Amino acid sequence: MKKTLALIAVMTCISASASTVSVNSINQLIMANKAQWIAKDNSISRMSDVEIKNLLGSTDRPIGNALFEDRKLSSESIDWRNVNGTNWLGPVMNQGNCGSCVAFASVATLEATYRINAALPWLAPTFSPQQLFNCGGGACNYGWQPSGAASFLKNKGIVDAACVPYDSGSTGQDIECKKNFCDNQLQRTYKIAGSSTPSSWGGSATKVKEALKKGPLVTTLTVYEDFLVYSSGIYKSVSKKSLGGHAVSLVGFNDQERYWIVRNSWGADWGEAGFIRISYDDKSGIADSTWAYQTAKEDNYISIQSPSNHDYLSGEKKIQVALEKPAASEIVISGETDHVKLLACQGSSTTSCDLSVDTSTLKDGRYEIYAKSGSKQSQVKEFFVLNHEPQSTISFKGSDGVDLKRPQKGRIEFDIDVKASPVIPQKVTFIVEDASGKIVAKRVTDEVVEQMRLGFRTNTLPNGKYTIYYTTETPFNGQMISAVSNKEILTTKN
Repeated sequence: MKKTLALIAVMTCISASASTVSVNSINQLIMANKAQWIAKDNSISRMSDVEIKNLLGSTDRPIGNALFEDRKLSSESIDWRNVNGTNWLGPVMNQGNCGSCVAFASVATLEATYRINAALPWLAPTFSPQQLFNCGGGACNYGWQPSGAASFLKNKGIVDAACVPYDSGSTGQDIECKKNFCDNQLQRTYKIAGSSTPSSWGGSATKVKEALKKGPLVTTLTVYEDFLVYSSGIYKSVSKKSLGGHAVSLVGFNDQERYWIVRNSWGADWGEAGFIRISYDDKSGIADSTWAYQTAKEDNYISIQSPSNHDYLSGEKKIQVALEKPAASEIVISGETDHVKLLACQGSSTTSCDLSVDTSTLKDGRYEIYAKSGSKQSQVKEFFVLNHEPQSTISFKGSDGVDLKRPQKGRIEFDIDVKASPVIPQKVTFIVEDASGKIVAKRVTDEVVEQMRLGFRTNTLPNGKYTIYYTTETPFNGQMISAVSNKEILTTKN
């Protein structure tokens, strides 16, 4: 793994105090305004102001409900999570500690559009928000514009996620744009055929809905503080305090109940499994600015079905390939410490290929895999081979003068050091136990680097003494191999 030092950037010009969002106050306002949604405390509402700022990042910031010239409603609806029983969307993603929402909204929209336009639900493209964001001109501390993302996707193109993994979510740092992040980057770069803006130049609610019938759209909104604690229902803001601009993927609408369906990039633990229904009458400006992508039809689609991206493998494993049309194909596997291996697939009379591969013949480490048929190549995916039980250690200490022997208040940070062989762990988890040994707080980071700096807000817990520590987890032979860090006593006094 090409992992390097990564530290969360400390922005001294912004207050790192706790957010002032009160779930009880928000729910009282919801009742007073007869709104149709529920607010609940969550991991987002417990973040500091700095961390909340880093969840936003769209410099396009609409205000007010979409001022379309038509308000005609019908009984129409569409939800790309279920069109004729098929979910055309990829998994909900998490942008983490970086204002990269424009890139995540763009990638979510592109992946769905690519699959829908191909009319193949088994396609599972995974594009790189990291490359799109930093090579396109975005930055964690100030964000980006959807128009810039659309232009970059058409003129420069985007690579697969295996070529440029997303690390900014756990580091808070941007990466340097390179011409060659990975082997064959040019061949691994995808460009959209074009884009349009259904909301602009005489746009209307009708035109936005007609565009949505063809696939999801990128859109922007102004986030008010009650948006952070949305749990379920049809959201209509009851707060006055706005926090910033945000980009999301618009994935449907419902005229009968008068709402838009939005896919967020704050993880599946937020909202309705990562989604939110927003009232047509909400003041956030949702759907006032929209971007649709066009993708060109290809001669024959080909995709690696198994392994999945970022899988950890050992022993005998199945490799699965799917094609749109029957064709002869082969699988290419290459590793950082092993030679390229070519595996012949089945003949030209089938649209699928299943092979059994003994990964014990491969050296432990990171690998890339793709399938090809003639000049056509699938998207590249990455996986890790572990034929020997992984070894890892993890340790941490207070950073920037944090002395854990003294009582702490507010937000504090820890420097974390991870040593692992032969591959980096899949996840790192921060754990807080009370005096009885009960876990009272837990935070998982699934973008692991060798050195990290992660924070914790002490005022999410009652004053008292706690035991804190970190763990690593790495999948091996159907089980999780864990390592536990040093354990420290944290006294909170807020």
